[in-house]
Amino acid sequence: MQRFITDERTGIQYELIGDYYYPCLMIEEPPTLSKYGRMRERYLREHRKAFYFTLLASGKLNEHLIQIDISACNMADYLIKEMAVRQGVTEKLKSEDMMGWIGLMNNIQSCVDEIVLNDIVYS
Repeated sequence: MQRFITDERTGIQYELIGDYYYPCLMIEEPPTLSKYGRMRERYLREHRKAFYFTLLASGKLNEHLIQIDISACNMADYLIKEMAVRQGVTEKLKSEDMMGWIGLMNNIQSCVDEIVLNDIVYS
């Protein structure tokens, strides 16, 4: 009997240990994700279970989460800059009225989070 065999249908490799073949599965280190990647993972795990387990079983979950995380962070950065410019939130405002600047930036961040979550993370 061969020590290693590969299932042609699934592509999973098996190793002979004793009288039984056991799958040779490797656990990947989870990537470092920002809040958007972690929220995507939680959303998939709780609301799209079949898709989550399909990605997990195929080994593509981390790749998917990284892609979503990068897209969401890029979109958030762009939107924050654009909304700050359109609302007149400048460094001059920051130096003159710190609390006003903080309030405007917190409002912008909340709006951006809602947009990114609805458009990328929860879609």
